[in-house]
Amino acid sequence: MQEPRDIAARRLSIIIEQYVGARKRRYDFVSTDQAARVIRRILKPADPALSDRKLDDMVAALAVKNGLAVVFDRGVRAPTEGTEADLNRKEPTMRAATETPDVAGAVDAILGTQTAPLSQITPLSMSAVISLLRERTGTKRSDADLEGLIAKKAAVQDVHLSRGD
Repeated sequence: MQEPRDIAARRLSIIIEQYVGARKRRYDFVSTDQAARVIRRILKPADPALSDRKLDDMVAALAVKNGLAVVFDRGVRAPTEGTEADLNRKEPTMRAATETPDVAGAVDAILGTQTAPLSQITPLSMSAVISLLRERTGTKRSDADLEGLIAKKAAVQDVHLSRGD
């Protein structure tokens, strides 16, 4: 017979898989803040307590495995419904590698073209932005790293990329 702790762990794993799968069908990224709020709403009070960091890591690992960018944005919003954001974390909220200016600047330049009126008709896809970025900079970074950087910069610049690959 399975222990209640094993059942709760499996249930959490299934909830995270379903959430990441749903995000994959519609979006190219997962926000840890949003994921935590949705998942904590689904969990039963009897389920064992789970730290914010552990939940972020579980969501991020599965999202990266599914080819999605991860936005570590916990603490960016004010706490809601009694859930306190972990504002005492030692690391920055966006745990991204520091980027060389030429790659980051190229991402800004590429996304900057998407604010023109023509972009409302034909927005770029994530794979097209990655291809342009590789062509312009010759970067050897993985697609997942570039997707994370592009998703972060697109969110800041309020640029929407198409889903098509």
